[in-house]
Amino acid sequence: MKISYDKEADALNIEFKTGPVDKTVELSPLMFLDLDKKGNPLYLEIIGARERVGKKNFGKIMIGKKLIGLPAFA
Repeated sequence: MKISYDKEADALNIEFKTGPVDKTVELSPLMFLDLDKKGNPLYLEIIGARERVGKKNFGKIMIGKKLIGLPAFA
């Protein structure tokens, strides 16, 4: 899994695995999930991430029980 943040677009990107995208599903406004042919998740993009995740603690995100620093968040 790879997590990155695009400051200019304010987009949080989570790559579960690489592969060709068969379709993109809109989970909610400005939140998209790319799936492969078998319906497995490949990429998750959250646009407007600072508002959705929270401005105060945005440099880190909790995944499961692990607190992860966002790579491009300097």
